[in-house]
Amino acid sequence: MAKIRSLVPELAEVARTQLCEDPSSMVAKIEALRTWISEQNYLEARTDDQFLVAFLRFCHWDVEEAKKRVLFYYTYKSKERELLKSRLVDDKLLELARSGIFATLPKPIGPGGPRIHYTRMGHIEPSKHSVSDIFRFHAFRAEVEINTDDNWNISGVVEIIDFTKIPYSLLLQFDPGMFKRMNAFLEHGIPANLVATHIVNASRETQFVLGLVRNVMKQKELLHIHSNVESLQKAIGKEYLPVEMGGENGSLADAMTRYETQLTSFSTYFKEDERYGVDEKLRAASEREQDRAAPLVTVVPNDGTFRKLNFD
Repeated sequence: MAKIRSLVPELAEVARTQLCEDPSSMVAKIEALRTWISEQNYLEARTDDQFLVAFLRFCHWDVEEAKKRVLFYYTYKSKERELLKSRLVDDKLLELARSGIFATLPKPIGPGGPRIHYTRMGHIEPSKHSVSDIFRFHAFRAEVEINTDDNWNISGVVEIIDFTKIPYSLLLQFDPGMFKRMNAFLEHGIPANLVATHIVNASRETQFVLGLVRNVMKQKELLHIHSNVESLQKAIGKEYLPVEMGGENGSLADAMTRYETQLTSFSTYFKEDERYGVDEKLRAASEREQDRAAPLVTVVPNDGTFRKLNFD
């Protein structure tokens, strides 16, 4: 019996019909992924059921695809120390949690629907918060959601981003190269689908930058721009927006308190996370050993190895 959370019926139906989830094969596939991880001497990864099932669900229970995603996830975290910095819950993360910039709303879009994230760009202070600080916050939040949020993992996430009074100096920090590096983690590492991004109250200058962002997005149709809150309410459903936007989905103050408590409760988890990752020297040695063991086989590089992680 797998040690994972039970799902509400609506979410279980989504998992069954859209993610190919079959209770009769779940334990065997979780164990197959765990065994593969244990056999890779260069990979240190979490192997508890709930963590592994998140990757298997995202990959529609294809064990080979889940292997690739887990490997990319840890390869990225090992390589991108500049972006992710320390994995400790430090004052910078707690400051961002208290800032009112980010909120995870309590109700998803229906019991079996996607989670909703809400971001207030106007609350970002560029003198305090860099683009990489904000990305690091998202990475930590995703790690919490892997372990706690089945709607996020199974049905995905809808991002609502309010550009009211966005600091112009923040736009000047935009770097297409850095955005590609950040986006790689979201596309190939995090086990959740972006269902849609809704932008509201964007100025003309901001819309220009969003056009650049759209150009490097794999799925350009996921980006929606609304001229006002009324348009957003029609698209999302008023009942799923926070009370500050005329909705019924909790207050942003409550969301901030809830997330700070959750983040703090994961302090030990993140401290332990420092020991997980990919040792590239051991990985290279392992690949050479495999080549010597099968000298007559032509090995075609697979995108799933992700060893170089070149995003340019």
